[in-house]
Amino acid sequence: MDLNERKLKILQAIVQDYIDCAEPVGSRTLSKKYNLGVSPATIRNEMADLEELGFLMQPHTSAGRIPSDKAYRLYVDYLMQVKKIAAIQSSQLKEKLVRSFSEIEQLLQYSSRVLSELTQYTTVAIAPQIKGSKLKQIQLIPIDSEHIISVIITDTGVVKKPLLRIPGGIGDISVLMRVSGILNEKLRGKTLQDVEELLEKELKHEVFRFSSVMETIIPELFKTLEEIDDFELYLNGTTNIFNFPEFSDLIKAKSFLTMLEEKKKISELIISSGEGISISIGAENFFEQARDCSLVTATFKVDNSAIGWLSVIGPTRMDYSKVIGIMGQISSYINELLKAR
Repeated sequence: MDLNERKLKILQAIVQDYIDCAEPVGSRTLSKKYNLGVSPATIRNEMADLEELGFLMQPHTSAGRIPSDKAYRLYVDYLMQVKKIAAIQSSQLKEKLVRSFSEIEQLLQYSSRVLSELTQYTTVAIAPQIKGSKLKQIQLIPIDSEHIISVIITDTGVVKKPLLRIPGGIGDISVLMRVSGILNEKLRGKTLQDVEELLEKELKHEVFRFSSVMETIIPELFKTLEEIDDFELYLNGTTNIFNFPEFSDLIKAKSFLTMLEEKKKISELIISSGEGISISIGAENFFEQARDCSLVTATFKVDNSAIGWLSVIGPTRMDYSKVIGIMGQISSYINELLKAR
């Protein structure tokens, strides 16, 4: 970083003012609003240097300057002061998260709603990647003479309840209990990828001897596991983007909403983020439609395996200080809850 202290102070003031006001920033504005200790003429010269270095852009000939992605990155990495949540608000937030925690998927969904309400941006929650989870229990529960529910519970708290139809009827219900016992004995602690392999290669022959009904149940259970998505993505505050002047253009706003429909690409973008809390700004996003946006993402792990993500998506003129402060508090509480499991 080759900027002297004066340039850094001016750049910090420009970024903060643009975040607050969404208007290009001129030297007179900076001179009046911020105690920079130099004349407007000196500020103009420094701004010209910052523009030449790629930190500022001039949208119109007679306008002031706006920060570039490079400026936001410098601001986030070196200049920003993170805003903290008030103690009372923080305590209430923790209490609500604790009450909402029955499984990770539900916790992340709730946290995403809270995050959207507190930041007023669009938020995304990606629930546990179930195929990397370990099986805790399988229960085969009869519903009527031709239907059972297969309850699949994983170590990350995910519960899946596929309904299976048995043409010709279930028959002896005690068989379901015996098969449930075998499945739990052999499969508990295995990842769902391992479960699929065991069902296909080993266990189906062992359980088929109990009843011909199993010839229907096991292939259906196997098919269900195959079809389980690697992720579940939940959006909150999708229309919040209309609150920001840079998206007042309907074409640009429509492009943002269309981007959110690309769930696979959004998920790849979020899942590829780094450890802890990471920030990707504008052109740093490999998904082209996200290059007018910034993402602040928290990754959650259990036993060094990523099991969920929370992300805030907004314009590059995001209030990073506020968002990172709130995200930091929420992710801290989530990590406490995960460790206490």
